[in-house]
Amino acid sequence: MHQTLQEATKSKVQKTQDIDPDLQKKLVCEEVLEKLGRIKDFYQITASNVYYNRWRVNVWTCTWPEEMYGPSYQIKYSYFCTVQDNCIAKSDPEIIPDILILGV
Repeated sequence: MHQTLQEATKSKVQKTQDIDPDLQKKLVCEEVLEKLGRIKDFYQITASNVYYNRWRVNVWTCTWPEEMYGPSYQIKYSYFCTVQDNCIAKSDPEIIPDILILGV
């Protein structure tokens, strides 16, 4: 029997296993937090896979305004990240460390 080029290629190429989406989400969040460093009033980080290898990552903070009976939550940082080889290859805007100046 004669194989078509497409069939021959399919049989010789090994498909790589895609990483579990929950693990990918965890890795993306950890890398963003590692690059940012310590964040004042950090509450949580959320990541959503927008499509293929593109992720929207939001870093939330929590503050207790005066004369308020509850906390106020806001997104302090938001990034659109491209993941390649399970690492962030590019982000828009660039992830720059959050610098805390204590005692000033």
